[in-house]
Amino acid sequence: MPPFRDDEDGNTVLDDGLSIYDGDEHSPGMTSAQAAALREAGKQQRKCQMLLLVLTFVISVVVATSKYFSRSNALYSEGDDQWWNIWENGALDKANKLRLNRTIDYLVAANISGNDDWVPMDETATGSLVDLIMSMDSPQYMAALWIATIDQRRLQIPDAKKTQSSLDEYLFVQRYVLAVLFFATGGLDHWTYALRFLSGSHECYWYDVFGMDGLPPDVGILFGIRCDQDPDTDEGDEWQRQRIVTQILMLPANSMEGTLPMELHHLKYLKELHIDINPGITGTIPPEYGSFSRLQKLALSYNSIEGKIPMSFSSLTNLEQLNLEMNFLVCNTNDGEMDFIKDLVNLTNLSLEYNANVTGTLPNFIASLPRLELLALSNTAMSGTIPSSWSSMKSLQYLLIDDNRLSGSVDVLQNMTNLTHVYLQGNRFNGTIDDSFFSKLTNLVQLDISNNTFRGTVPGHFFNMSDLEVLDMSLNQLTGQLPGAFMSVTKSNLQHLALNSNNITGSIPKTIMLPNLTHLDLSLNQFSGDIPSEIGDMVNLTYLFLGRNNFTARVLPNWLQNLTNLTELSLKATSMTGPIPGWLGNKFTDLEFLDLGENSFTGPLPASLGNLTKLWVLILNKNQLNGTIPQSLSQLTDLEVFLIDDNSFKGNTSAMCARLDEINYFIADCATSPSSDEVEIHCDCCTLCCNDENVTCNDSEWFGNHESMWENGYTRWKWQFDSGSVSPLLDKR
Repeated sequence: MPPFRDDEDGNTVLDDGLSIYDGDEHSPGMTSAQAAALREAGKQQRKCQMLLLVLTFVISVVVATSKYFSRSNALYSEGDDQWWNIWENGALDKANKLRLNRTIDYLVAANISGNDDWVPMDETATGSLVDLIMSMDSPQYMAALWIATIDQRRLQIPDAKKTQSSLDEYLFVQRYVLAVLFFATGGLDHWTYALRFLSGSHECYWYDVFGMDGLPPDVGILFGIRCDQDPDTDEGDEWQRQRIVTQILMLPANSMEGTLPMELHHLKYLKELHIDINPGITGTIPPEYGSFSRLQKLALSYNSIEGKIPMSFSSLTNLEQLNLEMNFLVCNTNDGEMDFIKDLVNLTNLSLEYNANVTGTLPNFIASLPRLELLALSNTAMSGTIPSSWSSMKSLQYLLIDDNRLSGSVDVLQNMTNLTHVYLQGNRFNGTIDDSFFSKLTNLVQLDISNNTFRGTVPGHFFNMSDLEVLDMSLNQLTGQLPGAFMSVTKSNLQHLALNSNNITGSIPKTIMLPNLTHLDLSLNQFSGDIPSEIGDMVNLTYLFLGRNNFTARVLPNWLQNLTNLTELSLKATSMTGPIPGWLGNKFTDLEFLDLGENSFTGPLPASLGNLTKLWVLILNKNQLNGTIPQSLSQLTDLEVFLIDDNSFKGNTSAMCARLDEINYFIADCATSPSSDEVEIHCDCCTLCCNDENVTCNDSEWFGNHESMWENGYTRWKWQFDSGSVSPLLDKR
């Protein structure tokens, strides 16, 4: 679902996505597909606004070209509603030339843009302004042209010969710099929402308000320019009574394209700068941004910024949040390229994750940041071990160092008792897990140590941690039995329990009772005995994976009927026998994923399976099913994976083929038998046809397990198979 949608009244609403910005309302997370959906919707909703903006600029160019247009052209004057003939003795044309000349003179003299290529226009020049526009189309020139000749406020232009730090001069520069930002990032022809930039109003009104899920209908979030939030000026009361820009909060995923203009550093009272989720933003971070002495929050996330982080950032001593994730930044900690962080003693949030060229080892000096609460270095290329000095980081709550090349022990984290969210997955950490493992971290909310090489057993104390919601220990080398004595906790908040892909033995404890559990994955272990009916009492389960274990053979248990909230169910290779009951299709109408493959089910398919109209994946292969394919399955129009090979079906699938336009994988026994001219199933839309004699046909792993990631809020948005992936979110939703 894209982060913007329309509510019942047609208003634009911003969804509250997963964010690591410590709850900051200005930093919703979003995928590239969601951003594309936003851009398309925004173009339709604000098309009129953008057309007016383009027309305004076109009119300005027409006004400037006196030699090519008739006397009927007109331009807004200082009064918003006054029109006059611009050719009245050519007075306005001459005035505009003078204003543009004086503006460029001032900008060059005051070194506002630092562009040595600018040449002020001689006021006696006879050439038209359009010639100058054609040769000088930089964002800086476009901004100068706008503020000098088009801007309805017609600000007084500072004297180039008397540049000084006066209030009027600063307010002129403030407005000019924001115009540069507009032109430098494609505001004229790329932004989805104009946010009232370059309107005739004061720049402090260049913003728009958007609704957000979870907020009352009459409450929204302001994106654009904010002013006057304690500008903390040094020039006295006169300045504090003025409208001084203190925050730039650009709308995420607004189709911004271009580079970050260095001119922004002239906004010396800026406290927040947010330009997020615009992959069209390229280039490097201007080193001049190190002069933002009052800056508290800098978020340039999910763009395409490259190069090194300026060492001048060491001057940002008031910085509290630095979010640069999901870019193409280059940083080697072993070469001192992260040393600037040492001086940021007020830092609470530091995120450099998803920058593949951030390399080196985890710096020791991170421990010297006394206020650090969030450290996000996941999905980089960092190696080595966790520094022992980190044990002193008592303020740290969020530790995100997953999906790197880190190794060694994690014992250093044992004393960091304020940790609430710990993500260590996808590394090479090792060690033995026992009853003391992370037992002091009683504030844990989410713990993910999956896909490492930990040995040992599942500790019972995790089930007694009252705040713990996510426990993922999958893809390790755990052995032993589950701690049944600890798994009946009526006040447990545990929602996500993933222990799959280990070597856990014994039976699933009958004492298991975790009332808030929604995700239970015990697949790919060595469990034996019967599947306890007590699982049927955990009625909040939406995800149940028990496949590939050594359970006692039995029919599909009736207690499954209690779990009517299931959306994903896998009982692959669990020794199931007997017929597939009709209630399966009547009880689980929310199922999107159903895997009953590699069992010993017999008999025909119940027609009620056609009621599972939300199914994307239906795996029934390698059983002993027979009969014809029910016509009701043609109702499964969202189906993208349908495996029925290695059974004894007969007939044809023409009804299904007529409805399944976008199926990715349809595998059946529809090949011609070597010993006969007959085929088992006639299938015109199958992607692979097998026959019973070919034992290697369709031997890919179709287990369909998901990688549950904190980035996606531990909800799966795709099913990964050996042969590819299927994603309801990206494909159709």
